[in-house]
Formats: sequence, structure tokens, C-alpha cells
Amino acid sequence: MEPDDEPGGDPVCWAARVCPECGAFAEAEPPTRCARCGAEIPAS
Repeated sequence: MEPDDEPGGDPVCWAARVCPECGAFAEAEPPTRCARCGAEIPAS
């Protein structure tokens, strides 16, 4: 298998969905609120 043919991993852009307060992963694109702690997850 050529290096370019290898499947990629998770996209880096998902980092914006991590709650800055508790680290939970948001199901919706920011801006949104964390389902675990209620903190605002702002748009990047």
C-alpha cells in the first residue's frame, strides 16, 4: 500500500467541539452549549 493510499484518522477540525470547561465532545457544531456542564462552546 502506498503512503497516500492509507486511510486517514479523525479530522483535526473536531477539536473545536471539545468543551473548554469539562472536555466533553459536543454533538453539534459550535456555537453550542455543552450537554454535560452547560458551558458555552464558541465558534472558532
